[in-house]
Amino acid sequence: MASIDAILDPAHRDLLDSAIRNVLGTERALETFAQIADGLPLSSVARDGYARRAPYANHPAVARHMSLCPGATEAALGFLSELSLGRTLTFDKALLRAYQWTQPGSGRSFECRLIELMARAVHGLAVLLFQRGHRIHDVVWAAKDPTYTVNAVTRPNPDAQLGPSPFCHPEYAMTDQYPDGVADVVGYWAENRILGGVVLLDRSDSWDDQRNPEPNVFLHSSYYDITFRVWRALDEQQQALVDFLLSRSPAGACPFPLLASDKNLDRIDPQYATSLKVCRDFWERRLPPSNGRFQESHCVRSQLDYPEAYPKPSHKEWL
Repeated sequence: MASIDAILDPAHRDLLDSAIRNVLGTERALETFAQIADGLPLSSVARDGYARRAPYANHPAVARHMSLCPGATEAALGFLSELSLGRTLTFDKALLRAYQWTQPGSGRSFECRLIELMARAVHGLAVLLFQRGHRIHDVVWAAKDPTYTVNAVTRPNPDAQLGPSPFCHPEYAMTDQYPDGVADVVGYWAENRILGGVVLLDRSDSWDDQRNPEPNVFLHSSYYDITFRVWRALDEQQQALVDFLLSRSPAGACPFPLLASDKNLDRIDPQYATSLKVCRDFWERRLPPSNGRFQESHCVRSQLDYPEAYPKPSHKEWL
């Protein structure tokens, strides 16, 4: 791991710094980080998971949480105002070098590395804020109503469907696999809320902008009435995102959340994605069992779930 100052030249560094600040300057980002500082998600946000299956969506305390507690937004603003990209976050050295080797604005390699670094920054900042343990909600409510606190929601619960945190993308809850445990679960949730999904990339080949361009980024969304499948961004979606990241005056041009429509036909069942090397880190989700069988976990499918056009292993490989 390394800071951006240790690897990047000033031009690449400034572009990345500006891109991340453009994202963090959106109302969507502020609301997301304010919820983490609060300690509980807003009821409307918790219920916006795929087919309303997001963990904790119907928990009584979360259902009551209609607005942020006083001080949550201010705590988020204070945290974000402290951001010094060179000191606050570190990134994988290989990723920084790969970004450094690209020519800004030159092609997919630049776009994908910029988007990946931005997504990792959003994730990493959510991790850091969660680790500060603000829990402003408990400051306000612990003495008034012990059933309406963060602890009341997150203490061990007999309902096995609940995730490890009220801030949880249902498909990214493998705390035993994550370097920062539950804090990483919160990081994936923040990506989903701000960007429109967890950002994934196709790692199946060594891409070359001239001979073998890298595919557009993928997103794995958890939103009501949006496909549960991993889906690939259209050219116009990725271009709008890159334009926003590189804009010097991004107000009014925010593309978030990026969500699939019936035009996004390149999709993968989540249980195939890592095997197809569509991921960000190979440890972020569990691979299917060695016998190749998997269970359909979504009993309600939206009209966007099919067809699935992206290549996947032959049926025989998964019997």
